[in-house]
Amino acid sequence: MFFKHTTPADAPIMARAVISTCRQNGWTNDLQPQFLRTVFHNLMSHDCDFETLEPISVEEFALAMPEPEKRNEVLDLMLATEFLCASISPEISDAINAWAQKLGIKNNGLPLIRDLSKKLVAQAQQDFYRSNYFYDEDLASPDFAQLDQKYGLSATMMTVEVSDEVATRYENLQHLPAGTLGRGLWDFYKKRNFTFPGVIGGINEAVAHHDWIHVLADYDSNGIGEMEVAAFSTMATQSESAVMNFLGTLSIFQGGLLKTIVAGAPHLGHDMEVMNGPERIAIALQRGKQVSIDLILGIDFFDYAHEPVDELRIRWNIPAKPA
Repeated sequence: MFFKHTTPADAPIMARAVISTCRQNGWTNDLQPQFLRTVFHNLMSHDCDFETLEPISVEEFALAMPEPEKRNEVLDLMLATEFLCASISPEISDAINAWAQKLGIKNNGLPLIRDLSKKLVAQAQQDFYRSNYFYDEDLASPDFAQLDQKYGLSATMMTVEVSDEVATRYENLQHLPAGTLGRGLWDFYKKRNFTFPGVIGGINEAVAHHDWIHVLADYDSNGIGEMEVAAFSTMATQSESAVMNFLGTLSIFQGGLLKTIVAGAPHLGHDMEVMNGPERIAIALQRGKQVSIDLILGIDFFDYAHEPVDELRIRWNIPAKPA
């Protein structure tokens, strides 16, 4: 999880742990301490200087934080900090993995950082796309095993065989009144010339799940918007796989190391380097944390497609997005 079990009282020890693995001989880029300052301030009400903060040994940290759930969240934060970078040193990857081993923590982000530090992009794609919540939804489909065997990794994200039934289901959302969730999704696709699931060239239904959240949370589909919706989603669910989705999204759209298999053009990264970029991610995390329903597990948004978006936001306690 991400900031689900840790509390503001844990913030000082968390901050020292993160710099102990990620700062070492200095930050890789200026965004890392800026991101950490913003996240700790907004989510933990804790302020410190990440340039001068003293490190902590893993042994001292283990005594101070014995809870496995909290330890795992600190590992998540270490990983998030490194996935902001255009290069990850093997030394930092090794340090994070060593901490995980000594703390007895298993985290799906650990193979991802190992492979990215070695520039093993194809293997990193396997790490990412088979460990996020899209893949969990793929596995729930009775046809997926056959598609996976036939088409490989593409089947985890893309429509690889035509389904007129699926495509029509999405196209029919145009008949719903303006202001409903379903019509909002139809407009979201048409405005961007996106192809619906069921049509070759479109994403599959598992990935389309996150587009409903784009509409609910009012986030764009550009680089910073994708990071915002991933941050929001990881806090609005009990799914561990949503954390992996957030981590990989940071690497795709900010670090630029992990390569997406969805978009036609490659993402070169640096998309958080916009005005108030780290603040926007922190706000997305805060907004997601306040949501009263799990937006990933056990929900079919078609069940709510006919309802007004504004009413759903109120019912599910989705805070308004700052202007």
